[in-house]
Amino acid sequence: MNAAGRVLVTGGAGFIGSHLVDRLVEEGRAVTVLDDFSTGKRANLEAACARGDVRIVEGSVLSGADVAAALEGVERVFHLAVQCVRRSLGEPLHNHEVNATGTLNLLEGARRAGVRRFVYCSSSEVYGNAGTGRLDEETTVPRPTTVYGAAKLAGEHYTLAYRQTYGLETTVVRPFNAYGPREHDRGDLAEVIPRFVIRVLNGLPPVIFGSGENARDFTYVTETARGIALAGDSPQAVGRVINLARGVCVPVRELAEHICRLCQRSDLRPQYLPPRPGDILRLHADTRRAERLLGYRAEIAIEEGLEAYIDWFTRHYPDPAALLEDEPVNWRMPEGTERR
Repeated sequence: MNAAGRVLVTGGAGFIGSHLVDRLVEEGRAVTVLDDFSTGKRANLEAACARGDVRIVEGSVLSGADVAAALEGVERVFHLAVQCVRRSLGEPLHNHEVNATGTLNLLEGARRAGVRRFVYCSSSEVYGNAGTGRLDEETTVPRPTTVYGAAKLAGEHYTLAYRQTYGLETTVVRPFNAYGPREHDRGDLAEVIPRFVIRVLNGLPPVIFGSGENARDFTYVTETARGIALAGDSPQAVGRVINLARGVCVPVRELAEHICRLCQRSDLRPQYLPPRPGDILRLHADTRRAERLLGYRAEIAIEEGLEAYIDWFTRHYPDPAALLEDEPVNWRMPEGTERR
């Protein structure tokens, strides 16, 4: 990489984005962050700003002016700005605008600015309920079940099209269910692991939507960030789609059991509620391409990662009661919606 060129991370104040910024700073990179702070936090960037050359542009990927300002002096882009899956249930048009149109806007800005490399952070949600085995980038046909998954898939196609049409060196990565420090823990942004931890630390049963047999390939966030960074460095990754995951599928019921045990509350039993609309039954990554092209393998097992996260959580949130929410359902559907 040209040492004079900066790296842009969109969504860099968010959960995965801030860990990617940390890693890039540790590697001695100069980093620009573009974030509208609608979900990201400035606190997530404090350590990186103290250690390295981090420039923050507060703005949106939907604004041509903000994108142009963020791209000044940039030769490499990591695009992580996103609106989450649960928000897509109640605000499908806005979700598409940010996740699909925002990606196209950023790609066009990158082309005009002469950016050399563009890494698009997609999602395992693009697969939907495409299969019960390992999901392969080449042979598994994505079948997204939500507007979020569909919009992320549209972003993939835009990213690869810019490679074919304009020669921009693009790569698509599909992270599977990252978890760890700084993970969103409240409201419609909150993910399953912090929600389980908060309830269990308050002596309440974890709430599972569905049977608990739905399963995910949980990957510790620092390993996800490492994989994304590697994708930006690898010439072999150009023009490719790459899964980033531990490669081990864990049922949500089993996840709840792990957390109860690690929090010394094995006496608690999950509470079961109806499944979330558009939920996916199983996401299990085939990780061979990442290992072959990037030399990437996620090593942190779920028990080790959960223990590290719970330790971090209890140190940063000594009063878990302050985080407890009354309503277990953390999404909303548009008015007049009837499930068929």
